[in-house]
Amino acid sequence: MRCHSIAAILLAVALPCESLLAQGMMMVPVGGEAATPVSQTPPADPKDSPEEIARDSARDLNGSRFYNKPGATRADYDAAWQDCRLIARGSRTPSGTVPYYYNPAVISPLAAGVGAGLGGLIAGAIIEGEQRRANRRNCLLIRGWRQVELPAQEAARVAALGEADRNSYFNGIVGATEVQGEVTTRTSFTPPNDPSFALDGPLAGPSTLFLGKKVDPTVPFVLAPGEGAVVIAYRRSIKPFSGHAFVQFARYDPAGRDLVYQPKDWKKKGDKTTYLTVADSSKGKAPYEVQVVRLTAGDYVISDTGLMLPMGGSNCFGAPTFHVAEGDVAYIGDFIPVAGARTADGTKFSGTAYAFHPEDARQALAGQQADLAKALKPAKILNAATYACSGTVMTRWDMPGADVVTQIAAPPAVPMPDVPMPAAPMPAAPMPDGPVAPAS
Repeated sequence: MRCHSIAAILLAVALPCESLLAQGMMMVPVGGEAATPVSQTPPADPKDSPEEIARDSARDLNGSRFYNKPGATRADYDAAWQDCRLIARGSRTPSGTVPYYYNPAVISPLAAGVGAGLGGLIAGAIIEGEQRRANRRNCLLIRGWRQVELPAQEAARVAALGEADRNSYFNGIVGATEVQGEVTTRTSFTPPNDPSFALDGPLAGPSTLFLGKKVDPTVPFVLAPGEGAVVIAYRRSIKPFSGHAFVQFARYDPAGRDLVYQPKDWKKKGDKTTYLTVADSSKGKAPYEVQVVRLTAGDYVISDTGLMLPMGGSNCFGAPTFHVAEGDVAYIGDFIPVAGARTADGTKFSGTAYAFHPEDARQALAGQQADLAKALKPAKILNAATYACSGTVMTRWDMPGADVVTQIAAPPAVPMPDVPMPAAPMPAAPMPDGPVAPAS
């Protein structure tokens, strides 16, 4: 199992209890000695009045483009836009709480990442207008809003309206059932299952086994006390299923509805807890590459998947989550790296597809790790676990066939301070797995 510095974007400092309490947060235990602060009554920003929010949200209601949800009111839209604005800035979690690494009086959340340079780059990406708009758009689409592009003639007519008439038009059209123009929606969050992918086809060649860097796969694999393991496979059946891919796991707190972050003094305390780890493919051309990943017993989310190496994406609007108990050997699934595949409808797809073939994984283990093969069992996976959004591309990724997680009710969403992130230059960030195009 290999951890890359670029994957450390989500790691943040643990803030002193006094500071957290001063910000209106309480401490909720998270297994062992860790504790997660959960927002209770974050202070309101006087600038976030209904009038100010309506003015801001009107940016995405214009003559050529607007958001729509059948039955919604303009007030519903304003509230949804403001909520997504704060999430895209990293100052609110999708469940409506303050991210527990977030304490504006002490430190910026993203600059708190291990490695100041990387934290600054990610912060810069979120500040950068185009990327932030893309994340806000993702948020609205994932939450059931539709983006409508008006036909040229209708767009010209709306643009020519006076201010009062234009406001009246949008107040009605924002909740209309029938709209004209090009409509963009997000209704499915599972990886594509296209006939051309042959996800259930036979293996194209022999399997390889990876237990860790410089680890002999023939030496019996033994879990340490307090450890479990997950098993994934990179399946490359036919072209263009080749190349490198990754699956990123992050430690999760189901009660706090946030990630569990590595504290600053982890090394001093000898903390060997798994907080974030990346299982990236070791052999980009292997037909079937099985990996066994050690994890500290506890709860995890699949925080990102994609080709090559992680570039700061986050499944924070809904991630698959699972529990690993001490001694478990849990099969997660087969991940298929797809680069530029032509789908049945003629479009191209690049990213990771998914298949469920535990017996293939078991057979691959049996040749060199018989005990692991016997212990292997499918993980119980639930979808839609949310957590603080601190990534360049914020999205949702569901596991096919899994139920939606039942989470403890979060504190009600209340107005929050919108503290800007520290600016930092960053080149245009790559968008793994083909996120929707940003709205201007």
